[in-house]
Parts: sequence; structure tokens; C-alpha cells
Amino acid sequence: MLLVVAILLGGLGYVAARSGGWNLGDKLVHAITCAVGGGCEDDEDTLTVAYGSATAELVRRYSPNVAYEARSAELPVDFRRCRKLECSNGPAAATAVDRSSAGLDVTAFTRVVDRRAEGGALFVQYWFYYPESFSGGIGRIFGHRWPGYHPDDWEGLQLMVRPNAPVLARATAHGGYGSGWTRWTGWYRVLGGSHAGQVASNGDGERTTPARSLTLTPLERLQRAGQQRFAVLPPWLKQVYSDPESAGS
Repeated sequence: MLLVVAILLGGLGYVAARSGGWNLGDKLVHAITCAVGGGCEDDEDTLTVAYGSATAELVRRYSPNVAYEARSAELPVDFRRCRKLECSNGPAAATAVDRSSAGLDVTAFTRVVDRRAEGGALFVQYWFYYPESFSGGIGRIFGHRWPGYHPDDWEGLQLMVRPNAPVLARATAHGGYGSGWTRWTGWYRVLGGSHAGQVASNGDGERTTPARSLTLTPLERLQRAGQQRFAVLPPWLKQVYSDPESAGS
């Protein structure tokens, strides 16, 4: 009976979703996806469940203030809720923003690799999903016809937390990490279009998402995430997911 109800509701959701946008149809499809296997959790304490209270506190403490270059309207969102531009686009004004114009939370997916027991560091990864990627302003002009365009985009910020040493950070950029590990400032800057990242000093004059406003979702708690298909490798299929010192992003 549950299967029959799910099929009926799924058909209703599809019909409703045809009207476009993050509307009742999208929300209905999302609810069914989560119930059947998406595993969408809204529990505020999922970080503690995933990592324990002490490590969860570090994940929160070092979460980034995010600044967005003006050339892109996209905000990072939860891919399980929506994978369309109209869900992720946000206001262009240089102000604090914690939700897209469609009401979706600005989201960072987290991943922790703890090597402290072996005398190593605690590695904390923050991964950001965008429905599309354009390679700079020219990509915005030519859209899908531009060779640099692709659907789905995963970008990330990674921290290395060591005892009695400065916290180091590096940001994904065009398949690598730009200048590599550098001292963490608390600010992560997203370039317009391609969403490549930089460790920044501030977010003056740009849209920003304060660290306290980020919705943090541990990747370790996602159920059956592998059922999702992306045009680019998602974090859990990247080498750096298991080897946090890997040079590939």
C-alpha cells in the first residue's frame, strides 16, 4: 500500500512540478524522495550524531564566512531538495543572505577525517553544491553553448586542524587548490560563474553568508547518496574524500 501511495503522490508531484519553480510540486517530490531513500535529515544535532560533540563543535567553530563574487547569482543549496537554478539563485545585493530567493537554506556538506590518534591532524571538509557552472562572465553571455558550461558543480573548502599550530585551509579551484594550504582566515570567497574558491581576508562589498547562518549537513549521514547522478564527481567519489592530503579536487 505504501508503494501504491508513493506512486500516486509521485505522479501528483510531477504534474504539479510542471508549473515550474520551487513550488508545491517540487516540495512534494522532495518529501517522497526523502521518505523512499533520499535520507534528508532536518535534525539540528546531526553533526553531533556524526562526529561526537567535541569534533562537531570544531566543525561549527571553523565553518566559513562565505563571500560571493557579484557575477553569479547562485547560492550553494542541498542537492536533495532541488537541482535547478531557480531554486538556488539569490539576491544580488551586497548583504547577508542565508536562503535563496526560493527559500532554500544556504548549505555546506561536511566531511571529517580524524588522524589525531595517529599523531596527525583533524581534516574538516566543507562541500558546496551548485546546479550549474559557467566559466566566468563570458559563460553567462553564451550559456549552455559555452564549452565551459556544465550542469552540477561541487566545490569545497578544506581545513587542517593541528595541535599547537595555526589552522590551515585550501579551496578547490579548476581541478586543483590554487596556492595550496594557507593560514585560515575565517573567510571563503566564491568566484562568479565557475564557483572556484579562495581563502579571503573579508567579504567587503559582496553578498555574504555568515558562518552562523550556514546549514551544515554531514555527508557521512547521507543515506544512499550514491543513487544520485552528477555531471561531475561528487565529493564521496573523489580521492580527497578518503585521503584529505590528496592534490586532486
